[in-house]
Amino acid sequence: MSKMTDKMAEAGSGRPVLKEGSGTAPKKGDRFRCAQCGMEVQVTADCGCSDPALAHFHCCGQELQKA
Repeated sequence: MSKMTDKMAEAGSGRPVLKEGSGTAPKKGDRFRCAQCGMEVQVTADCGCSDPALAHFHCCGQELQKA
């Protein structure tokens, strides 16, 4: 294997790593904040996913935290 291929394999896919969900779907009015840059998202409609673990918000390569 080439050196470049080895480095690419170490880097991963570039997609953020998903943490275990909170177990509850986002609801209208919930706010989520990026710990790195401070950007916030406010939910304007309840999440209707059958599996609440499917709802994720990301910024700066990390999952947003509930504010």
